[in-house]
Amino acid sequence: MPTKNLPDQAIAGSGIIRPNMGAKTKEDWIGNQLKQVYDEALSEDVPDDMLELLSALDDGDQSDGNSGGEAQG
Repeated sequence: MPTKNLPDQAIAGSGIIRPNMGAKTKEDWIGNQLKQVYDEALSEDVPDDMLELLSALDDGDQSDGNSGGEAQG
């Protein structure tokens, strides 16, 4: 836990992260961290096996003649 004298410093192993990136509030810092994680996720490549699965699903929709996505009954 942070000490009274040094509230921005974390004790090793305490799991406390010191805000940075120019955030003025805790909410700003959390928002910045979420944006960073989201941006990193968007920049990752889609794995080949996932692309193959999506392609197979697309091919299955086209082969049954149901392009509207509604169930036939």
